[in-house]
Parts: sequence; C-alpha cells; structure tokens
Amino acid sequence: MPDNFQHRLFTVFASLVGLVIFAVLLWIGRVIFLLLFAAIIGATLLYAVSHLISQRLRLPRGLALLLFLIVLGSFATVIFWLQGPNVLQQLTQLESDLPAAFHHILAEVQHTAWGNWLLARSPDADQLTTGARFAITRIGGIVLTSATAIGGLAFTLLLSLYLAAEPLLYYRGLRNLFPQRMRPVLDACTASIRRTLLWWILAKLLSMTVVGILIGLGLWLIGVPLPGLLALIAAMLTFIPNVGPLIALIPAVLLGLATSPMTGLLTLVVFGIVFLLEGYLVTPLLERNLVRLPPALTLLLQLLLAALAGPVGVALAAPIAAVAIAVCGVLRRE
Repeated sequence: MPDNFQHRLFTVFASLVGLVIFAVLLWIGRVIFLLLFAAIIGATLLYAVSHLISQRLRLPRGLALLLFLIVLGSFATVIFWLQGPNVLQQLTQLESDLPAAFHHILAEVQHTAWGNWLLARSPDADQLTTGARFAITRIGGIVLTSATAIGGLAFTLLLSLYLAAEPLLYYRGLRNLFPQRMRPVLDACTASIRRTLLWWILAKLLSMTVVGILIGLGLWLIGVPLPGLLALIAAMLTFIPNVGPLIALIPAVLLGLATSPMTGLLTLVVFGIVFLLEGYLVTPLLERNLVRLPPALTLLLQLLLAALAGPVGVALAAPIAAVAIAVCGVLRRE
C-alpha cells in the first residue's frame, strides 16, 4: 500500500511539473504557436487547392501543388511588376497626406468655439495630439520597414508549404502521441477543423474581395484621394472582424475630411453601407457551411489575445474561435 501511494504521489507530482513546464513554454513561445496556427490555415488552403487540381488534371498531388505555386507565383510577379511601383508611390503619398490631413482638420477644429472648448477641457489634449501626429506620421514606415512582420510572414509561408507538401507525415506523428482509444476522436476533431478552416478561409477571401471592390468604387465616386490604396487596406483589414473595419476607416475619413466636410461624411456613409452589406448579407451567405461565431465571443477572444500576443493574436482570434467551437461540437457528440 505505501508503495502504491508513493507511486500515485510521484505520478501526480510529475504531471504537475510537466503541466507547469508546458505552460511556461506555451507562454514563452505564444507568438510562435500563433504563427504555427496561421501556417496550418495556409496549409489547409494549399492542400485543398492542390487536391482539387490533382483530381481535375489527374496529376500526383505533389506535382499539382508545384503547378499551383508556379502559377500563383507568376501571377503575383506580374501584378507586382505592373502595380508594385504604383502601390509603393501611393503608400509614400499616404504617409505624407495623412499628417497633412490631420493638421488641416485640427486647425479647422481650433477655429471653432466648440473645438476650443473641447480641447481646453480635455486633460490630455496635447498628449493626444502629439501621439496622433506621431502615429499617423509613422504609419507608412511601420508598414514598409517592419522586419519582424516580414520575418513572421516568411516563416508562416514556408511552414505552410512544408505542411501542405506532406500533411500525413506530420499528422501521423501527432496521432502517435495519443492513446489508441482516443485516436478516433482525434480524427473526428481534425476533420471538423479542416472543414471549418477551409470554409472560413474561402468565405473570408470572397468577403475581402467584395469589400475592396465596393470601397474602391465608393471612394472613387465621392472623390476621396487614393481610393485604390484605401480599398486595398480595407480589404486586407476585413480579415480581422470588429477591429479591422474601424482601423481601415480612420485614414479614409481623415483624407475625406481634409477634402471637405461633406466628403468626410460621405466616406462614413460609404464604409457604413459596405460593411453593413458585408456583415448582414455577404458574410452570412458565404458562411452557411461554417460554425457561426458569436460576435461577443470573437471580440472577447480578440481582447484576450491582444493582451497575450499583440496584433498577431487579434488577427487570428476569429479562426481560433471557429476551431474551438468546431472541436467542442465534435466532443459533445462523442
């Protein structure tokens, strides 16, 4: 009996130590694990496309993946060759136009009685003004010179390629870590995760395309400067629910207000109409095959991951929530 008690005590102690070590490693490498999750999302899309090409053209899946990468790389090279200099020029112009627009709007506000009253009673008005000017001035530099973001993107893309090239090799290794009796549940969870991620990616890509086209047309019609670049920013930030549209709205409204108050108001109307259509028509139609994400849950997870991992956590909160709900659905049925 004492030996049995000591064995159980040692097992509990070893389990606690292992749990603590795992928690510490998870905390230290939290951004790396999130990038790994992003790579799994990319690998899911690459695998699905290569599998479709393999079936249609009767090619080995590895060759189909290589063919897709060659076509995609050629298309991206042509687009960058034709539009890259124009986009870089517009980014440079945006970097100079945004501070000028902010200064113009601030000067107009200071010329009004209510503006002076509001600024005088704001305890940190000077600090907010200085901070806003600095943030707006640096926005282009952050986008163009962030070596950390470029390195993280390169790591994610490379890992996505490795995972998509030999998914069964890595999955078998993961599967062998689980006891035999738990493997059917693991297989069911994996199938649900793959399906959820694939439909989420396709829905998000189509949603981003629709938002980019509509925002670009709307801003061009009302005369906002740089409509193409602002539409591209809005399309990319649509990937991040709740937070992304608000961030995309700021530069567009600033440039619109600098043109005229009516243009600024029309910019708000354009963004409001487009994101209402996206939120209540486009996304629900595209996500019929998805687990519906409660907005409050997504926002709460965004706040939590923002505190833990910064912008990477905010960007990946929605797919993480979708995967968690899909896994919970499988476990509830088992």
